[in-house]
Amino acid sequence: MATQMSFAQDAPTRISWAPSYSGSCTDCSLAGSNLSGWDLSDANYPGADLTAASLRSVLAHNTNFNDAIAQGADLRHADFTGASFENAILVGAKLQYAQFNNSKMLSTDLSGAQLENGKFIGAILTDAKLQAGQVFAADFSAANLTGATLSSADLTGSVFDNAVLVDADFFEATLTDVSFRNARLAGANLEGTIGIETADFEGACASASTRLPISLELMDCAPF
Repeated sequence: MATQMSFAQDAPTRISWAPSYSGSCTDCSLAGSNLSGWDLSDANYPGADLTAASLRSVLAHNTNFNDAIAQGADLRHADFTGASFENAILVGAKLQYAQFNNSKMLSTDLSGAQLENGKFIGAILTDAKLQAGQVFAADFSAANLTGATLSSADLTGSVFDNAVLVDADFFEATLTDVSFRNARLAGANLEGTIGIETADFEGACASASTRLPISLELMDCAPF
């Protein structure tokens, strides 16, 4: 579908200054485009095709990417604070050092994505898919990952302090040096995980339906 956007200057390749665009680009195709360093804050890109596009180091505060397809896209070092990625597809995307603080990522598909050192503080990742992802040292403090799938993900050194992990699936995930301080793990699945003995569960709680290794006991979660 033809892109229906107007720019002051077309920029097929990255240039020395940082252009900006705040407007609407519903269901448009930006596949393979180079938007590196652009300011996309407060723009609307619902349903946009960003497959293999470069959004490296973009500033996209409060931007709407709902239902966008960004498979294999480069989002490294970008700032998506307060942005919305509901039902977006970011399979295999590069998100290293990107910020998604207070973002909405309900049912977002991040399968196989690279999230090393990403920031998801206070983000809503309800029913998000992060299976088989590379999530080293990512920060999910105070995030809501209710029903999220993190099976087989490498979460080494990541932080889930004060996070809501109700019914989250960590089956066969690597939890080496992961922090779950004060996290709610009611109904979560932590069976078959790797390195769980090195994880920090201080103040974390569980429920009768939480699946834990025999060696781990947690206190019962109080009702919300």
